[in-house]
Amino acid sequence: MKIRTRLTIQFILTMAGILGAFAVAILLFTSLNLDKGIEVAMHESAIAITSHISQRPGGLYTSSQQELDTLAPPDMAVQVQDQSGKVLASSTSWKEQNLPASLLRNVFATDQAQRVTRGKIDIYLYRHAVFVGGRLQGYVLVVHSAEISALALRLLIGFLIPGVIVDIGIAGLLVWLLVRRATRPLERLAATASEIAAVSDHSLRLQAEGPPDEITRMAHTINGMLQSLEDAYHQVQEVNDLQRQFLADVSHELRTPLTIMLSSLDLVKREGGTDPDFQASALENMRVEAERMARMVTQLLLLARTDASATVIREPLLVADIVTDVVADISRQEQQAGSKIRVEYRGFAQPEDAVVAGNADYLKQLFLILLENAFKYTPDGGRVEVSSTLKGDRVTITVADTGIGIAEADLPKVFDRFYRAENARFRSGLGLGLSIAQGIAEQHGGKITVDSTPGRGSRFTVTLPLLIQVDTPESLSAGEPLAGAPKT
Repeated sequence: MKIRTRLTIQFILTMAGILGAFAVAILLFTSLNLDKGIEVAMHESAIAITSHISQRPGGLYTSSQQELDTLAPPDMAVQVQDQSGKVLASSTSWKEQNLPASLLRNVFATDQAQRVTRGKIDIYLYRHAVFVGGRLQGYVLVVHSAEISALALRLLIGFLIPGVIVDIGIAGLLVWLLVRRATRPLERLAATASEIAAVSDHSLRLQAEGPPDEITRMAHTINGMLQSLEDAYHQVQEVNDLQRQFLADVSHELRTPLTIMLSSLDLVKREGGTDPDFQASALENMRVEAERMARMVTQLLLLARTDASATVIREPLLVADIVTDVVADISRQEQQAGSKIRVEYRGFAQPEDAVVAGNADYLKQLFLILLENAFKYTPDGGRVEVSSTLKGDRVTITVADTGIGIAEADLPKVFDRFYRAENARFRSGLGLGLSIAQGIAEQHGGKITVDSTPGRGSRFTVTLPLLIQVDTPESLSAGEPLAGAPKT
């Protein structure tokens, strides 16, 4: 059943109840007023007759039928009785009604109209006591037909019932039309929503028409939900694309060292260990490729732990010591590889004061990622600079290079996992390093920012909170190395 039909039926039932109660109240009010009006008229007639009769000598005992016919109103019958109930005189209309004595004996109250039934006819009986000289002399009885009030009530009922039915019908029709007009935008919204579901086009939107009412707000709300669903769909698609690319890259990255290792093993087996130099070279190649695979697995493990928000065991650490160890390791590796990139290292004036609460392995991985990227994308003859500064309760470590740089359009995405800029695809990699570095920094309550100019180099700045605020945040001048820093 449609909503407009349900609303119309509910309105009709409610309207019928209200109008029915109103009609019953009108009938009761009219009936009471008719009874009261007849009682007042009978009382006034009885008072007038009593006043006329009691003023003459003999009082009630001298009453006659002719006199009562003259005094009684046309629509009433009158009878005069003594104090014992004996009939003294009756009007002609009273005799015509032929009221039985048993019916009159039921009238006990004085000055109060009573409605009694005689056969199929209802009448009003009114008895008025007559006192002369303070003594009860008799009664004046007045009879009035109830047919007039019954006829008035029947006419009123005959008017109210059709009127209520017609009113309910007209009101129901108007409500149905109004509800239909009000729900027409809902039907259009439902049709558009069905179309969106049928064609699976997430770019379609509901057309919000009409005044800014609840339906229009609902359309805007649904459009917002559709936009959110579309964005989520695109994000899922992007993640799926990145995951597919990631699987391809991982397969490629794992296949390359495995191929080299298998080839070296085959060659060693073929040579049979007759050439010690060749055997040593083959083993070194396998060691290098194994370390490469180990680094890759380590990165994937760190990424998984970051996603799972694993608890990091922290302890007080000197940032200078961690950075010094990482710079020394990466410098030694680059020197062994024959790199001609210069490393400039700048530290703190008082490095022992730069203490953070962190995990040494995680922080070493963070700076190792930044330094490896700096060396990877900086050509020979370039320069990599590592500097540190203290600012209140924060320590910043900056890794800057004079490499290929990052395009402005790629800067917002460099920390997305699996993302690799176009100008960086000439180097092998998975696009996970910076995402892992950002996760480690955030786990330690810090952050990483990047500034870059294509062709001139990039600058990555890591900011970490100090365990104890240092009051002397003075940094060394340019080119002044920290104790233990490598010189290249």
